[in-house]
Amino acid sequence: MAEFIRATVAEIHIGDRLRPIEMGYAEAIAASMAERGQINPITIRRTPAKNKGSTPFTLVAGGYRTTAAKLLGWTEIDAIIVAADQAEAQLLEISENLFRNELNPLDRAIFVMKYRELWEEKHGKIERGRYDQQKGHDAPFAFAPGRELSQQVQERLGIGADTYKRATRIGQNLHPALRQAVRGTDAENDQSKLLKLAKLPADDQVKVAAALKENRDLKPVLGWLKGPKATPNLQEDIFTKVSALLAKADSDTLRRVADHIGSLADFSFLEAA
Repeated sequence: MAEFIRATVAEIHIGDRLRPIEMGYAEAIAASMAERGQINPITIRRTPAKNKGSTPFTLVAGGYRTTAAKLLGWTEIDAIIVAADQAEAQLLEISENLFRNELNPLDRAIFVMKYRELWEEKHGKIERGRYDQQKGHDAPFAFAPGRELSQQVQERLGIGADTYKRATRIGQNLHPALRQAVRGTDAENDQSKLLKLAKLPADDQVKVAAALKENRDLKPVLGWLKGPKATPNLQEDIFTKVSALLAKADSDTLRRVADHIGSLADFSFLEAA
């Protein structure tokens, strides 16, 4: 059963979060909390041995509220204690963030894939089905693990089938280096760009990630990856098209073409060229 307490901020271990804290947003939350107080409690779990007992609680959900409280200099914060192991705590963190609809497309993909990893730890690895591309989920058959996971994620996290499918595609295929590199770029909030990046071969994704360290604008980086446009050769194009047409011509047409070429002043046009 959950327990409501007034927790000491210094006794809460935050740890690594699936979603990195953006200080600008944390400052906005702090301003709101300073004006209206803390509306929603954070969620924590008991970890009495953490950091040799100095942090008997570990944060489950509410990273921004906890960071805001620290920015305001608060020593205590409203919290709900839940009984959960590390895996269940991560599921709670995922659920809260997705239900609050605070996630951009990149974070949503990361959260959905983390949910999948935790699910597979309990139920086993999902094997892709024969018709998975047509059906739009991980496995097509009734009661198959992929379908079960897809439905569970949609129901528990409050997202639709299309959202789940796109988030999974990004989460599975976006290289970790590129996932980190797009932080702070417009691609982080643009699902179509993330899907486009996720389609690139892994080697190209690593190259894009390295290039983004020098230039945060994704468009020229992708242009560089494609390389310079080839200069069109007009005469080569003409020859290719004419050759293709002549290959379809009958003998009568070929004679007419030869007569036409012969009438061009014995190729004097070539001398003028």
